[in-house]
Amino acid sequence: MRCLTYILLILLFYPCQAAAQEEVPEPSEFGSIPDSLFHADISHSYPYEILLKESSIRFVDRGGTIVAILDHLVRIRLYSSDPVEQAGAALIGIPFYSLDEMERVTRIEGVTHQPDGEKVWLEPDEIRTTDLNSRYKLREFMMPEASEGSILEYRYQIERRYIEELPDFFFSHRVPTRKTVLTLQNQDYMRFEAVPENIRFDLEYIEERIDTSSIPRVFTYQRPEPVLRQHWIAREVPAVDEENYISSLDDLRGKLRFQISEFGRPRQPLENSWEFVAAQIRRGDNNPFEQSESLDGLREIGRSLAGYLEDPVAVRDSIFRMVNNSMTFNELNGIFAGPETGMVLEGEPADQPTINMVLLAMLHGAGIEAYPIFLSGRNAGRVNRDFPSIYQFNQMLVWQPAGSGGVLMDASFPHSKPGLIPVDSYNREGMILLPEDIEWIEIHPEASRFALNLNLDAAISRGGDLAGEMSAEVRGYPAQQIRQELSAGRTPERIIRDLFFDAYGDLELRQFSITESESDRHSLQVSAAFEIPYYGISFREGLQFRPMIIGYLQQNPFQGAGRSAPVTLDAPEILNLNYTIRLPEDFEIEIVSQDRTTETDGAFLQEHYEVREREVFYQFDVVIERREFAMEEYNQLKNLYDRWVYLSQNEWYIEQMP
Repeated sequence: MRCLTYILLILLFYPCQAAAQEEVPEPSEFGSIPDSLFHADISHSYPYEILLKESSIRFVDRGGTIVAILDHLVRIRLYSSDPVEQAGAALIGIPFYSLDEMERVTRIEGVTHQPDGEKVWLEPDEIRTTDLNSRYKLREFMMPEASEGSILEYRYQIERRYIEELPDFFFSHRVPTRKTVLTLQNQDYMRFEAVPENIRFDLEYIEERIDTSSIPRVFTYQRPEPVLRQHWIAREVPAVDEENYISSLDDLRGKLRFQISEFGRPRQPLENSWEFVAAQIRRGDNNPFEQSESLDGLREIGRSLAGYLEDPVAVRDSIFRMVNNSMTFNELNGIFAGPETGMVLEGEPADQPTINMVLLAMLHGAGIEAYPIFLSGRNAGRVNRDFPSIYQFNQMLVWQPAGSGGVLMDASFPHSKPGLIPVDSYNREGMILLPEDIEWIEIHPEASRFALNLNLDAAISRGGDLAGEMSAEVRGYPAQQIRQELSAGRTPERIIRDLFFDAYGDLELRQFSITESESDRHSLQVSAAFEIPYYGISFREGLQFRPMIIGYLQQNPFQGAGRSAPVTLDAPEILNLNYTIRLPEDFEIEIVSQDRTTETDGAFLQEHYEVREREVFYQFDVVIERREFAMEEYNQLKNLYDRWVYLSQNEWYIEQMP
């Protein structure tokens, strides 16, 4: 009995809460900052830093609809006197999901604190709204009177009607962050799962359970559950530097994702899986299979084309070419087709999923197996497989099972071919939607690459003039670019000059042509006779010239001894450069026939040299088969590019024999 009395006393006077509750920080007061912030030590060279990012998430009932309220407060200290860097700190952009009025931004306030104590407030009419894409808008404003030594402070509120998941919360930014505090106040009828990404700094987690009940603490009364507050606190978060050739900055930033995991009274666990996401896509009017079935006219066109051709590949290519040549892409991506499918072949502007739905329906009509594939474009970051969400996808393409990896198609990519997709779509993986299942595949379409096979046969004169012929097979993205420029009215001569001879202003071109390859539907054949006056420098004793006439690389895109992020190239690259140079009579060159290779895993640069009397034959093969290279492979990749630059700038001396 005595033990029971002690337990009742403990329950009466000590609410159930986490032991670390006293450490929970108090909310900061907007518009008032301590003077010490102006004098804090600086341990970096960035033009500004985030002193504080404080956010809270709570939920309210709006007429039977649960709405998430997200309050944010940010303080930035500006160190630079450079106007461009000051503008970079002062220009504030708040993106929000505007489609279906899912989010809205309200209660924006801003104030610039000057070291002398002056405060300059943001005027409401300085806030503007702009469109980012079909789903997002931006509330944007410039903090007033920002200058060296200023502290910029602003706050805003986001109301979100969709609570199954919450906006990503970022801890790391392009500049250092001294302190970040995130508070999530749960309701008793729901809980959220927090999924961390790229947390490479100390992140403190605190749970606070607050007893708000006035019911006496006795066993005969049922008491409501304490309010659960979750806090995440990070200090001295390093900056995420934007470097050349990264997939997306968001792929590197430390953040938390929130997805609802329990709901109801009593709370019940909710299913969060990719199978559930697939069921969402198949449900209702958005089901791509039902949409395909309903497009009778398009299916009949596909069936008609299949009746003229026996080869399934030729049928597929013919259907793709019809859609690709007819459509007008309005530059909007998405995952669900709109109602404009019937007008795509008429050239009316349409978005990516609508155009690809037309392709899918026509392929189905022709009896060709094909499925929609959903992915995240590189600008939006990679898909996190640990966080099942339909909102991670922002593109819909078409996938045909064929060979070892299948064929990816995007008919909204102008002047494309099956297997050639936009660079932004060339991300790590995608989800194929089958009628009753899903399949994940890595994105590595065979035709999506930079490919050039060049043969150059030329003679150099005593005066240094270089004249001869070049022929090239161009595939992948360069071929798509050429087709697009030809369609826009550019002449073959201008295209050849810009693509192959852009460094030679006094170039003369003759007998030039650009034609579709008869043996490879993806390739273009480019040829020209050319002359470059004074290509070599003439001396009394001989000539000096650069051997890499076409395919040169003037600057290494990778600088510095190290790197803080993996390297992600736009696409694999394959250059096969073959040169045959004939020398003037009585001239010779001291080159030893040899082979040399510079390589790393997934990439190599191979050199081959031969001397045949007065003729020099040499070959450079640059093969970069992978798109992604880890930080540990950076130096080897940089060395390969260094060698490429060296060969591009190297000069040979041709000596006149006595």
